[in-house]
Amino acid sequence: MRVSKQKMLISLLLMVLLGLTGGCTQNWQSLLTPSEPEVQPLIYVEISFSDSDHIVGYVKTLGIEKDTRIFVGGSSVNYVYDINGNPVAAFNYARANYIKIIPEPTVQNQQ
Repeated sequence: MRVSKQKMLISLLLMVLLGLTGGCTQNWQSLLTPSEPEVQPLIYVEISFSDSDHIVGYVKTLGIEKDTRIFVGGSSVNYVYDINGNPVAAFNYARANYIKIIPEPTVQNQQ
């Protein structure tokens, strides 16, 4: 029994349409629109280092972030952000003594 290419293509097309309309539990329009990346709130912190230096800025998490690079020997590259989420500095967790959550500056605190 030989099936023509046209019948096979029609059958395949019908299966795809059935999958998109009735067989899927997800709304088919959501498949066509890209999902927005989840906005992660920033945390205002002071990071204290072993040489008594410290930096103040925003971090995404208090632990190692998803986009952190960890190198052989324990060094790492982690980022500090400004209030708009733009990276402004990088630090190494191997040198950090602690990260302290601090109150965000207000207009009164900055004057």
